[in-house]
Amino acid sequence: MCGLNWFRRPGAWVLAWELWGLPGRAIAWMVAVEVVSLGAIAATAVTRPVGTDDWRTFGLLALCAVVHIELTRRIEHRREHHAEIGPFLDLRSVWNFAALLVLPPVLAGAMVVFTYGYWLRVGRRRGPGAPHRLLYSCCTVLLANQVAIVVLLAGSAVYPGVPVNVLGLAVVAAAGALRWLAGYFLIVVATMLVAPATRLRDVLGSHGEQVLEVGAMGLGLLAAGVVHQPVLLVGVVLALFALHRSVLLGQFEKAAQTDGKTSLYNAGWWTRLAENSLERTQRRRGGFGLLMLDVDFFKRVNDTHGHPAGDQLLRAIADALRGGVREVDIVGRFGGEEFVVALPEVTIEELAAVSERLRTRVKGLTVPVTSALPEVTELTGVTVSIGAALHPVTGATVEELLLAADAALLTAKNKGRDRVELAPGLYSGGLPAQRSAPN
Repeated sequence: MCGLNWFRRPGAWVLAWELWGLPGRAIAWMVAVEVVSLGAIAATAVTRPVGTDDWRTFGLLALCAVVHIELTRRIEHRREHHAEIGPFLDLRSVWNFAALLVLPPVLAGAMVVFTYGYWLRVGRRRGPGAPHRLLYSCCTVLLANQVAIVVLLAGSAVYPGVPVNVLGLAVVAAAGALRWLAGYFLIVVATMLVAPATRLRDVLGSHGEQVLEVGAMGLGLLAAGVVHQPVLLVGVVLALFALHRSVLLGQFEKAAQTDGKTSLYNAGWWTRLAENSLERTQRRRGGFGLLMLDVDFFKRVNDTHGHPAGDQLLRAIADALRGGVREVDIVGRFGGEEFVVALPEVTIEELAAVSERLRTRVKGLTVPVTSALPEVTELTGVTVSIGAALHPVTGATVEELLLAADAALLTAKNKGRDRVELAPGLYSGGLPAQRSAPN
């Protein structure tokens, strides 16, 4: 019934898109990309004629795409629901990349439109703006395809077709890399224009997603190579189904391990990692440090500037902590405005130095925020109090070290905040001079 309303009142449907509520620069960028993609398709459409065999190949790839989408749509719904900000790996690209290699440009573009259009039919609509988001994603792939086609036209003697030697494979690899880079760039720019306050690290996405994109193109090359052997294409579909399930499992595992606001380890997973790290450190008879940090007067930030500003501040502090420790150190959010850091293989002097460095890094932050006060656009001078404990002097287990660090943190709070305190039992000779800066 909803689909019938689209045809009866197409203008009202388009006007309901969330696109029109976005910043002007974002609207201009998206519309420009869509217009340019159509022009690029027109420019390459006449470079290769379309034959009867091409239509047969198009039909076979389209059928495989339909089977693939139908088999995996429930998994994809769950993946999209739990997806992070930034480029989203779309495994329908397997069929689009295969079509790019073995079909004339105009049919390669038609395959992109077909797969995205079919997904719109079977997918769950996520608000009135969902069709336009899908339209923009489709156009980014169309435009990225045109970049790849230029490379294939210039360097491949068998285009359309699969590579027959190492040089041909290198051309396909270059075309695939530029196709990925162009699409990635178009999505990242649009995301930053829509939400300028979003962290670039979040927009760029994870390394794992990018590796999976390489795997998707590899399956696309395989599909292109066996396109005239439908039985083997069944194997590609089955491999994609298994890949979808493994990607979803990894996504759920990451969600279960990390804190949604800061992307640090959550309390449960941090504790597990810290216990494993402590066990390894004990075997080496080294020191194991533990820090507990609390943001000073954090409730005042929420009450004055609003919870969105508080969340932005927590993310900035999380980034500062992550950037102030080694790769082997384990940073987590313990709840509320509390953070924890596990530091394997450290001495008392190193523990003191790291504690002071983290305190200083946080104090020097300038954090852009969306404040309830229109005149406030950034927060500065935010401080943390830190309690430090060290194995084996102040505890034999992670739980005991947490209790010792928490007691030291309370002491730091009582002494005026914005300071580092060692747990009872540790000497303070390695600590720099304390500075009290109540705020």
